[in-house]
Amino acid sequence: MKSLPRLQPLNPKQPDGTDSVVLAVYAPFGSDAVLSRYPDGQAGIPIQRQVLVKALQRVAREGVHVSALIDLYDDDSYLVEIPALQPKAMRITSVWKQDMTSPRALAGFLRRTHALNPCAAIALALEGHGAGYLPEVDAANLTPEQTTSNGDYEWTFGQDEVRLNPAPGSPALPVFSSVLPVFSSVLPAVDLPLSTSGLAAGLRLSQRQGVPKPAVIHFNNCFNMSVEHLHAVAPHADYATGYCNYNFFSSGETYPAVFRRLRTAGLATREALAQWFADENARPLQLKGNHPTIGGVVRLGRMREIVQCIDVLAAALVTALRPANAADRPAVLAKVQAAVEAAQKYDTVPGFALSVPDQVSDVGDLAAELLKHDFGAVPVHAAATALGNALKGVKRYGDVGSPWMDTAQPWDFSDPSLAMNIFLPDPERKGVWDWRSPFYMASKQPAGSPNREAQPIDFLTGTRWIDFIDEYHRNVNTFALLPALAPKFPVFNRKFDPNNPGGGSGQGKPGGPANPGGSSGSPNPDKPAC
Repeated sequence: MKSLPRLQPLNPKQPDGTDSVVLAVYAPFGSDAVLSRYPDGQAGIPIQRQVLVKALQRVAREGVHVSALIDLYDDDSYLVEIPALQPKAMRITSVWKQDMTSPRALAGFLRRTHALNPCAAIALALEGHGAGYLPEVDAANLTPEQTTSNGDYEWTFGQDEVRLNPAPGSPALPVFSSVLPVFSSVLPAVDLPLSTSGLAAGLRLSQRQGVPKPAVIHFNNCFNMSVEHLHAVAPHADYATGYCNYNFFSSGETYPAVFRRLRTAGLATREALAQWFADENARPLQLKGNHPTIGGVVRLGRMREIVQCIDVLAAALVTALRPANAADRPAVLAKVQAAVEAAQKYDTVPGFALSVPDQVSDVGDLAAELLKHDFGAVPVHAAATALGNALKGVKRYGDVGSPWMDTAQPWDFSDPSLAMNIFLPDPERKGVWDWRSPFYMASKQPAGSPNREAQPIDFLTGTRWIDFIDEYHRNVNTFALLPALAPKFPVFNRKFDPNNPGGGSGQGKPGGPANPGGSSGSPNPDKPAC
């Protein structure tokens, strides 16, 4: 058999024994008819005729093994396996219905993939929806007693928000802290992807079971070029490619071009493959017009330095916001708030304007905006400069244009300071928070505290980022949560016409909690020797 294209080991001086590449695709489309039936919405298309499956056959023609777990709406979950150079040898097996939000489903799929391709480097593509940080929520805690602190508080449900109020005769809201003593009453009403901690758990479990680290993870979804997400997976993969804002869904049709590049090269670095994922994602969107995106690539070993810089910056901001003379705080707060509000926003609130009150910001642009203000002797500038330097080279491309969903909105991702997003809720300090906020802010609380995840991600427990958000919101005397809505999800609109931009959209969702405990999906054949 002719030699197959392959990847260099992360350290060229330490051969890893691989002789090929396997593209592993994890596609949780089961709760979304639009993604399952892309591009024309036609129901009843057999798995063999799915756009994604056809694209994966073309990948195999380029000399790359393919393994995919595809869960479809109103249908089964399917294991699709294609040997390199043999697209007609594709094998499709129904694995009934998998719980794609379970870390064990991801781990089992990777275990199966490696067992069938034991000498192949793994490139993992995560499809479907994304949202950056996603909490893992224990629904058993969502009782009337927990969500009202035994009746001390009550929730008022309005059209645009859910507001927390003291019940008659109960203590006032704690205006000095954003960490509230009650559970969030707001959760998504739709099935959502793996949580951030669940994704890391699935990768960690697979590696404990003998699966090597993926050479590249391609977050082929929205908002997952995220500090929280990337730091969580950093110990478990070499490189990551992702998108700070929306990434328009194209059902794997860019993948054949990625692996054609690999076949042409014959041998490539892991960094090059990660870059090709971003480049080939951008190409058809840019040619089409009105599909602006921003893509990034990072060697995950860099996340430790990046997060350390965020921690130092957060500590400097906390110091600045606690001046020796308390009367100076309003002036400092005004500077910090100006920088927070001006930093590039990514879409989290209904509507497609990328500005406040959107609650995800670009952390590189935040650092750049802070440099525009004088913080005296407090080393905010030094910390912001260090963070900007640590993020250099992460951004792969950034488009300028208007999205087809609303052509009146300008999206400009050209600023060189842009790099990756971070959750920064309630940027205007109006007391109106994204629904994920109570879970995020509770990460440093003792185990069993309201809203605290069982296994909070290390970024939140090991840095002072939450301390900064808490200090930034000190004395905000209202608290409301934005509902977890299901906004239009931006698919790649083949029918887009600048004079008639209405067609082709689907309904999707920004992301949400996992539901652990599902089956792992597939058998685990004995691992043959390389």
